[in-house]
Amino acid sequence: MMLKNKVALITGVGSGMGEAMAKLFAAEGANVVGADINQEAINRVINNIRETDGAAIGVKADVSQPNDIEIMIKSAVKEYGRLDILVNNAGIMDNFVPVAELSEELWDRIMNVNVKGPFLACREALKIMLKQGRGVIINNASVGGLFGTRGGA
Repeated sequence: MMLKNKVALITGVGSGMGEAMAKLFAAEGANVVGADINQEAINRVINNIRETDGAAIGVKADVSQPNDIEIMIKSAVKEYGRLDILVNNAGIMDNFVPVAELSEELWDRIMNVNVKGPFLACREALKIMLKQGRGVIINNASVGGLFGTRGGA
């Protein structure tokens, strides 16, 4: 078990890669803190991990909100005493709305979740990790950030 007793906080845990990482980390022995904006999805993933004898808690969090980020980080430390791994995985898309039609509100939401969210989480996690003298941060990004496609901003 490569991650035995490590504490891993994973954002965007309610589906896709976040869900897969949470299950894999738990199977490798990590204590998982799963964060997502969707409480039902969090519950489903956390319950699935627990049903397979994994250790996990869920935290409802909007990663674009500094208060939610603080609660998310503090929940990990309160439950498990430390934070070893932060995985910034949460992200949203613009649904390929053409730039000429994209609202400023949607643009701001995308930037706040995909860019500001990881910054906020890193800043809070580093406060804990620097005190501990160790920690790992993984920032997950879409291939769309490297290679553009037609449609969408």
